[in-house]
Amino acid sequence: ELFADTVVRLVESGRIPQRDLQVELLDDAFHAAAGAKEPVRLIAVPSTPPDTRALYRARAGDLMLDALSLQSRILKQLVTVDRAKARELFDQMVHPAEAALTCEDPLLPDLSPYYEIAATIAQSTFTPAEKAQEVHIQFLVTVLSQAKSPAELAAFARSLESVELKPEQFELLLGAFSKTMESMDADFRSFESSIDALQKEIDGLNSRANSSHIGTEALIKTYRKFLVTGLTAARCNDSFGGAPDAVAWIGAHASPLTADETKPSKKDGVVKADPYFQSADSQQLGAELRQLSSANRSAPEFPGQFADFVRDYSAWQPPGDEMDAFHERATVLRALLGVAAPGEDRDRIVEMCSALVASSGAEHQSPAEWLWQTKMLLEAAGADAAKMLASFRASGDPALAIYAGPGN
Repeated sequence: ELFADTVVRLVESGRIPQRDLQVELLDDAFHAAAGAKEPVRLIAVPSTPPDTRALYRARAGDLMLDALSLQSRILKQLVTVDRAKARELFDQMVHPAEAALTCEDPLLPDLSPYYEIAATIAQSTFTPAEKAQEVHIQFLVTVLSQAKSPAELAAFARSLESVELKPEQFELLLGAFSKTMESMDADFRSFESSIDALQKEIDGLNSRANSSHIGTEALIKTYRKFLVTGLTAARCNDSFGGAPDAVAWIGAHASPLTADETKPSKKDGVVKADPYFQSADSQQLGAELRQLSSANRSAPEFPGQFADFVRDYSAWQPPGDEMDAFHERATVLRALLGVAAPGEDRDRIVEMCSALVASSGAEHQSPAEWLWQTKMLLEAAGADAAKMLASFRASGDPALAIYAGPGN
């Protein structure tokens, strides 16, 4: 993922002007991206607790270093230089399998990049002759057939905004969309997390159809049935909203939903995510950190308190695997950067940050999570960011030199 992301950023910035070299590197990056640790970006549900591995995985997902996001970004660039190659590689993309989620699952997969690049492929890589034969429409129908969740339906509908369609072509896709939605059996976690986005897209499809004098009776009927199925399913105890906008919309376009049609069959289960800093040593260190944070930094005893804490931190052995330990240590160091007074103490913490990210196996275990924490440490350094960057460069780790700079 680090190689693939670097190639994309170099091409995006125009630093590789040769077309043939762009194609070659993007091709290499596409295949390298397939080996990313995360197959798809993960998003945390609102009830996910802080200071958990799940939440850090979700935050790392914002870097878009998962296989699907990377390959989509690569093809977006490739379309501008070699459309035929982009279309060829799209056929090699793997649509991530999405298992049904339970109420305990804190993370939701984001497959929207797949549909975004599919729309680009449909719009930009088919020849006029192929479009005359509606080959690109059959391509989109095939793409839609893989959708298994409401979020994918929303992403597909949104992607159609970038595709030029004749009214009869849009009508065909609208029919395929309704049939896919009718056959979908979404779990409640997937349903609730994406229903607002789907509602917005359903409204857009309905408006577009009306403006083209296309009937939407089947769409609305299917959508109403879909809402009833989702709202009457078993609901999570930490439900975070339901679907009030969708219920109101369907009431304005079809028969309103009854109380029985919105009543869950049962409520059971909440997000399960083990929080960090639960061991006795970790809680003791946390108590010391809170005391240190509230202490008067100008008091004569503060330097001794700070030195004692750094000593205890250095001896601390966080539980869990190497990735968990890395997250906990990085979290404490970020807090220390906000406590340490400018000068020798803060310089020492800056060096400790560099030593942590340069020596941890987290870089190989989960590059995205490692990179996210590295960026967070650099941000926490504030005025000392230049010192931390210099320390990164001196570490000899090439990824640090490439990624940890300002604005990256």
